Amino acid sequence: MKPHWIVSTHHRMRTGSFAYAFLFCGVYLQGGAYPAWVWALLVLQFLVYPHLVYWRALWSRDSRKTELNNLLWDNVFLGVWCAGLGFPLWISFTLFTASAINSVISSGRHGLLGATATFLTGAALGLAACGFQSAYASPWVDVMCVLGLSGYLIGIGLIAYRRNMMLSSVRIQLKASEAAMSQANDGLQRQLAEIHVLKEQLHEQANRDPLTGLFNRRYLQATLERELARCRRNGTPLTLMMLDIDHFKSINDRYGHVAGDEVLRRMGEVLMAGARQEDVACRFGGEEFVLLLPAMPTEAAFARAEALRSQFAALSVPSPRGEVRTTVSIGVATFPRNGSTMDELTHSADLALYAAKRNGRNGVRAYRTDFGAVGPT
Repeated sequence: MKPHWIVSTHHRMRTGSFAYAFLFCGVYLQGGAYPAWVWALLVLQFLVYPHLVYWRALWSRDSRKTELNNLLWDNVFLGVWCAGLGFPLWISFTLFTASAINSVISSGRHGLLGATATFLTGAALGLAACGFQSAYASPWVDVMCVLGLSGYLIGIGLIAYRRNMMLSSVRIQLKASEAAMSQANDGLQRQLAEIHVLKEQLHEQANRDPLTGLFNRRYLQATLERELARCRRNGTPLTLMMLDIDHFKSINDRYGHVAGDEVLRRMGEVLMAGARQEDVACRFGGEEFVLLLPAMPTEAAFARAEALRSQFAALSVPSPRGEVRTTVSIGVATFPRNGSTMDELTHSADLALYAAKRNGRNGVRAYRTDFGAVGPT
């Protein structure tokens, strides 16, 4: 597992700063009569120790947590050395300040408190082991400590600068990524909107007759089932009106299919012009049309059919072969009197339509078993 970035950064800083501390502490030790084991400890502490704690953090499960623990041990050992050397001013100030800065950078205010406490703990252990010793002045050591501390602070500043530059680069990349994601999201939203529009258009095309713009037979079948169920619940009538253009084949034969198509379009316009919002006008097939009239009884539907018949009979369609005039026959059936299912109601309206055809066309018939009445009963 790759260690936390703070581990490798502290390893470099600790290795360099402890090596420099070895120099000024060594210069200081030359001024006193210190035994060889003190020099051995000095080498172990400032030249070997940085690599030992690095490997400790490197092989731990949580490298960052282990490195923060290493910082506390740094403070303890440095406190011991300051006490053992007799608390020389610049050495003590330099060692404490450098270790405290590391802890503050890593853990903030709590890091400063921890660094102070562990440094004082180390100093107390040093006093207990060595007793209090008087420090002597060494101008060379003071200069080295000032230079070392200055260099250390500058090094910390350079590291912070590099980290800030890295963070700035990451922020720029994140903003670019966010902008790209925003553009992609906008594009996706536009595509979804276009897909929705296309879906609606396809749905509309699937349910519309392209010539007249009316609903087609497929839509009628689905709607009729739904309207029948609603009328059953509400106890209201539902009238189905079936219309067939008279002698339409002869119109195509005499005036051409273009004129025939125009007649069909005019029939669609007549149906739509008088339709209520709840009415459903459909082209059933060929020259046959259906008008579904929810909540309309037979009497009102019959009057409506007569108005439609009159309007269509008054139309004239121009064509290259002359003016086209024709009529329409209409059959009317009402739920539940003339049928309780879709098939029954459609069949009743169809029988009424053929009764109108047999009676000379251009007429309206409401369904009866004998088809003898010209109007509703």
